[in-house]
Amino acid sequence: MSKPYVFICFDTEDPIHPEADDALLRLAKTFGRAGLPACFFMVGEKARMLRERGRKDALDALREHEIDYHGNYWFEYPEPALVYGNEDPWDSAVQKALAYETPGLQDVAEITGQFPVSTCQHQHNHSPATNYALAQAGVRIWNGGFGAPLEGMGWIMGMFVVGRHSRSLSSQGTWGGFQFNPQQPGRRPRAVNPAEELRQFKERFDAQLEQGNSHIVILGHPTCWALAEWWGWYEWSLPFRGEGEHPRPGLYPHGRQWQRVVTRSRADTDAHFKWTAQAARWLAGRNDIQVTTLEQALRDHSEPDGTWLSRGQVRSVARKLLKQFDPVDVAGTSLSVADALFVLASAVEFMLANRGLPGHVQVRRTLGPVEEVLIPSRPVTFKRQNLMMAARQLVNFVNGHGRLPHAIRAHHVDCGPGELLLALSQALAADRLPDSVTVEPTAGVPDCVAMECFARASAASSHAPPGYEPTQIHMQGRQQSWSYRPAIRR
Repeated sequence: MSKPYVFICFDTEDPIHPEADDALLRLAKTFGRAGLPACFFMVGEKARMLRERGRKDALDALREHEIDYHGNYWFEYPEPALVYGNEDPWDSAVQKALAYETPGLQDVAEITGQFPVSTCQHQHNHSPATNYALAQAGVRIWNGGFGAPLEGMGWIMGMFVVGRHSRSLSSQGTWGGFQFNPQQPGRRPRAVNPAEELRQFKERFDAQLEQGNSHIVILGHPTCWALAEWWGWYEWSLPFRGEGEHPRPGLYPHGRQWQRVVTRSRADTDAHFKWTAQAARWLAGRNDIQVTTLEQALRDHSEPDGTWLSRGQVRSVARKLLKQFDPVDVAGTSLSVADALFVLASAVEFMLANRGLPGHVQVRRTLGPVEEVLIPSRPVTFKRQNLMMAARQLVNFVNGHGRLPHAIRAHHVDCGPGELLLALSQALAADRLPDSVTVEPTAGVPDCVAMECFARASAASSHAPPGYEPTQIHMQGRQQSWSYRPAIRR
């Protein structure tokens, strides 16, 4: 059995307090001295501030570690992803995401000297369209999830997914709970007890390990090694315009007056770093875990592009889908249901021009539908001509749009992608293409939709408009069960 991955992650996001820059430097050096790589999720605003403050020392220390992306903005969004991702049509939302996030992605890459490997939503400010846009921009890992995490690692929408919500433990110890009292402006929390913090960390880590997870995420925020309360606590508000049922955010930027928060005492900070360094050495000395980066995990699971399936393997895919409407393994790779549908449709579409099945079909990683899928009210019968027409329509749509259509009309036959997939599977599982195929209506989504990350595919944030209901985000997140496939470790 392979050793579970341990990812040491820091959401690096406080652009207000210079003390947070010092904490970032010390953390990078602490884990570097222990020989452990860490993953720093950098906000564009933070990267730009490090450059503005001339913090070459902190940026140099980060070169020993992995740089990941935590969004272009933290509080001041041009428009929150959970708003445009929930209200705009898919293509418009993707274009907005590219316009808002690509500049931040490029800033982080230029300032740190590393192109971000992974992305993680901040403040739950995410949508399927935003994640897709970041994948198009070159980010390869999505370290987060809608609701509960994936059951193991997998691929969604072309991005390697490492769920971190319930598989994480804090590297911040008992930090938290302190609130500034304006009647006691000099009050600070007492220094932590390093021995007790270390004991509790070890206990929590071992408890996570005993669950048998494929990975554990140790998560912290550098600002918490320097500040006694959460930075920006008094800025967690957003003005809205009163238009329509769900007001939208006001003009950007909103012009907040940032208020500095209470810093930790020097003794408290030093005590916090003391047990952090001890925890790092303890992790480095274990031989039952693999402390690594997200990029290394990607290398362990990624597959070369350009995979081809033989005629027999295409038939095997069809037969597997008839047994279970779910991702399949074939030829040393896994296919999402969307991938499989494109493969089967390509095989049948080939017959129209070439009067026979192809010897090989190339796998194309295919995005699931992004609109509500059509589910017929009664069984659907495809004549051979209808089936070929539907296959051609699907192949052309995917090649033109990069995703599955939500509904298909082949002459007088109306269906969703689920019915077409089952009809193609039934036809290609046989030795010869039948004269007609009849299939029952499907649920519109594959069986893996029951996984919590799809069943609870919602988004919420303190930045959400009043009365916000993420109906489109939930629907699109649920539909991306079409794009899920298990990762295969090499």
